[in-house]
Amino acid sequence: MTFEEAGQQFALLRQQRSLGQLTDAQYRQSVDQLMVVDAQGAYWRMDADNGQWMTYNGTFWVTQGASMPAAPATPAAPTYAAVPGYGAAQPVAQKTSWGQMAWDVLSVAGSAAMSAAWYWYSGMADTKADVKTCVTMLVLPILLIVFRKPLDSLLRPLDQFRSKIPPMVLAGVGAAVPFLVANYLYSHGESQFPFMFKTYLYSTLLSYIVLRTPSGGRVMTPPGVSQQAGTI
Repeated sequence: MTFEEAGQQFALLRQQRSLGQLTDAQYRQSVDQLMVVDAQGAYWRMDADNGQWMTYNGTFWVTQGASMPAAPATPAAPTYAAVPGYGAAQPVAQKTSWGQMAWDVLSVAGSAAMSAAWYWYSGMADTKADVKTCVTMLVLPILLIVFRKPLDSLLRPLDQFRSKIPPMVLAGVGAAVPFLVANYLYSHGESQFPFMFKTYLYSTLLSYIVLRTPSGGRVMTPPGVSQQAGTI
């Protein structure tokens, strides 16, 4: 099924509902079956209330604001909408650019505080303060934010493997990474400031790889949708 065919079917279903030939429940169930898969493997369907196209991001249906995209591409900062799911209402995720910005600021602020604390603590030793690690603690989160898009492009191929792992397992692995890295480095003779520097650097990058979900990444099959959905 193409986008054009789905749009025509949608118009027909709306007409049938307005003429009383379909109940509202029958109409919504029929609209849910108007599924299109684009060339990138993303699933698309129409909002039964307003006819907007929505795509599945692996967890939620997100609106694109386009009436009928001819060649859909993953847009920047989509708006999460509360739409009927397959037999039950789907949860809503209110993730906005402001929310992402607030999280970024919080991450940098936390890293700055940790850097300051480590500078004070390392300066209590007989040697000078561990400036190298302190700078890394401050700069690395900023670099991850600045280069988020190219990093997402590099991480996107991993989505097909990450999507098969339960989120709680991924969270547990991400939390365990710093301990595993520290144990590995210590067992291989690392100590003092070099140990701290490598532990922070390696564990931060590895945890980012494990936990980061790339924007516009691989779209998983929506619940209740057959793999036989039409493609364009």
